[in-house]
Amino acid sequence: MKKLIYISFSALLLNASSCKDSSNTNNCLPVTTDQSANAAEFLGTWYEHGSMRLFFSIGCACTQAVYSQSSTPGQITVNNSCDRFGFNSDIEGFAYAPDANDFSKLKVSFPSFPGGEGDYWILYFDGQDGLMLVGNPDKDNLYILSKSQTIAQSDYDALLSIADDMCFDISKVKRTEQSGC
Repeated sequence: MKKLIYISFSALLLNASSCKDSSNTNNCLPVTTDQSANAAEFLGTWYEHGSMRLFFSIGCACTQAVYSQSSTPGQITVNNSCDRFGFNSDIEGFAYAPDANDFSKLKVSFPSFPGGEGDYWILYFDGQDGLMLVGNPDKDNLYILSKSQTIAQSDYDALLSIADDMCFDISKVKRTEQSGC
């Protein structure tokens, strides 16, 4: 949590005089990844608390991702699931780090879903407190995740602030319902 507060405060100072306007990207911090991301703390269940809704997540609540070690060396099994209109919806795929020395820039693929691989960049990672912000360099997807089914509003806002400083359009981020799951 201390790391999140420090990063948020630093970003605030760097951008204190900038106005957030998607047409003015000169005031944006670059889309960077958190080099502290590591497989050991990444593995497990992560609950989605907010995301830019994409067509495959419409109608989803109780969204979670389970990351587990794959039997294929260098790969992580990804199982995404949600409650969609009262029915369980899930998809399984895999993730891997193209650069074995940089776990923060993953590629993810879901073989049953057309479209190939996608970038899954870990923009903020705090494995100890179980908080993660994931996006891509095109800034067209963003996920606020925690290892808990609840997230403090201050943590949620701090993660949104990090994305805002990189000029992600945070107005497109919608909260993900995690109660009653």
